[in-house]
Amino acid sequence: MHNEKKGDNGVRNWHDGVFFGLHFDIHANAADQHLGRDVTVDHLLEQFQKIRPDFVQCDCKGHPGYASYPTKVGVPAPGIEKDALRVWREATKRLGIPLVMHFSGVWDQAAVERHPEWARVPSERERASGEARREVSTCPLSPYTEYMIAQMLELVREYDVDGFWVDGENWATRPCYCERCTQRFCAETGAQAAPMGEDEPHWDEWLAFTRKLFVEHVKTYADAVHAAKPSCTICSNWMYTIRQPDAIAAPVDYLSGDFSWIWSLDSALLESRFMANRGLKWDLMAWGFTSDGPMDRWEFKSAQALCQEAAVVLSMGGAFMVYDTPNRTGNLIAWHMDELAEVARFCRARQAYSQDTVSHPQALVLHAPEHYYKAMGADFFSGGHGKNAVAGAVHALMDNHISVDIMNPTDAVAHLGEYPLVVVPEQEGLPENAVAQLRTYVENGGRLLVSGAATKAFEEILGVKAREELPDAVFYVRIGQETTAVAGPRIQVEPVSARVLFACQNSRDTDAFAENTDIALATVNGCGKGRVVGLYADAFTYYHKGHYPRLRAVLGQCFAALEAQGLLSVEAPAYLYITPREKDGKLLIHLFNLASENPLSPERPIVESVPQVGPVRVACPLAKKPRSVSLAPSFEPVDWTYANGMLRVCVERVHIHEILVVE
Repeated sequence: MHNEKKGDNGVRNWHDGVFFGLHFDIHANAADQHLGRDVTVDHLLEQFQKIRPDFVQCDCKGHPGYASYPTKVGVPAPGIEKDALRVWREATKRLGIPLVMHFSGVWDQAAVERHPEWARVPSERERASGEARREVSTCPLSPYTEYMIAQMLELVREYDVDGFWVDGENWATRPCYCERCTQRFCAETGAQAAPMGEDEPHWDEWLAFTRKLFVEHVKTYADAVHAAKPSCTICSNWMYTIRQPDAIAAPVDYLSGDFSWIWSLDSALLESRFMANRGLKWDLMAWGFTSDGPMDRWEFKSAQALCQEAAVVLSMGGAFMVYDTPNRTGNLIAWHMDELAEVARFCRARQAYSQDTVSHPQALVLHAPEHYYKAMGADFFSGGHGKNAVAGAVHALMDNHISVDIMNPTDAVAHLGEYPLVVVPEQEGLPENAVAQLRTYVENGGRLLVSGAATKAFEEILGVKAREELPDAVFYVRIGQETTAVAGPRIQVEPVSARVLFACQNSRDTDAFAENTDIALATVNGCGKGRVVGLYADAFTYYHKGHYPRLRAVLGQCFAALEAQGLLSVEAPAYLYITPREKDGKLLIHLFNLASENPLSPERPIVESVPQVGPVRVACPLAKKPRSVSLAPSFEPVDWTYANGMLRVCVERVHIHEILVVE
């Protein structure tokens, strides 16, 4: 079990104690009229008292760069009729809750239009290929950061705001080829020029340099705000999450991110399992609305859909926030607030069993910055395909009812011994010390699974010798009396001491027509006191694409072959997920249901209702018999027995989220 630590500034801020919040933004623009006209203190109080949030975030400057309040140092929207921010400040002070600013950072269209010299400069290659677009992002070495600071300090001074949730930041950052940036890069590295692609020298250094400049940008404005008001928090949206898995260097006060508006459960699951292990408090924001694709045809989500998203976050101990948009005139949508009150009640019922919990370690998945950034190229903070292998591994484990934490290698090496099972999915470039620590982990009794390119660093303990890399292809794997497809590159290995678990076939048959090969898909080998499984294909990346049940079964047998001790086991459908956590000497086993009664597709993006699932049977290794086992927050009785070091519990039904409380 590992505990959280405070940030670099050592200050316990207001966010450390929050659990449920609301976010509102409008991204004011030049065409807006009557901004703020209809908002009043009484209106906000009436709506907030339905929900009783711990904090709220409201609009002050969105991506168009226009302030929705009468700024004297920025660019005020021409349509301001009433200073809505003044109203929000008064309402939140009456309620005694923090007020946080939604503030667009790197992405500021108005600043770029008024100061073209502040804009990020695309490369000549981008311009020649037509990839260059109308630039809305700023150069990290331009005066823009000081312009941001002036506006932030104005908000602190004039409105006494409690924090900034800075949007349009890392994911809006790309390499800038202006003279300022290229000259500094050449001075620091000795390069003759800034490279324009991976085919030119110093490409990796150039991308790392750009990422460093972004961190400097955040540090500069965070230091300025903290100096002006130490209790005013700074959060840069998606910084130090899956999208930016570096060691934490900037003085941010907590971590946060907003899900995509559609298919939100995927990002909720992945990000929560990384953010919970970063050593800072964190929250995740669900969009309260979705659409069939275009981001201008909003449809409010059902309360059950939002509760489902909340359950994923709460199960990992995070705070939950929901995003809605007010009318352009400033009033909140009353019936939306009624629905969010239902979501808030759902969360509050689970607060005592979710907030401030810590991991009960099961499986650990490594997310290496070295691999991720290499795969992502100039889109380094976009959270794209570079994380697909990690996502596939997490889904494969969770679909097989094995709970997951995600860490980068630097954080992981300090905690390897706590985990019964570690997975390194299809990643290259692992630091040498991490590889060495993983070998020691196995020799001391740990269970390790490595796949794809990651196997190259572990041949000795895998008990194989690599022969050749095979080209991208479709092949088949037998599972029982059926087969499943896997597509992608493979590594052909020769078993030395390893035993083959699964071999590749060239056909879908399982009878006399089967075209078997001697190419191993998976092997298992003993090493010291431990075991290691090798998967010699990009099986997790492929699983991420389709989540095919037969491939899930293959991967499940690979996990089982490791014979990891201390794992919980569950009898339930694959969409019933389990997450054990700890708090105050209690084991809290979260059961959350990701099913939907209606089919989901691009033409059906809304979860209308969640079906109940059950019975759910849980087996949990425990050193001694518990005093009690109960179910929260429903407090329905559960059947349980304890014998031979194993607690067995039957939960008759789970709707969206229930917690087994083991004392």
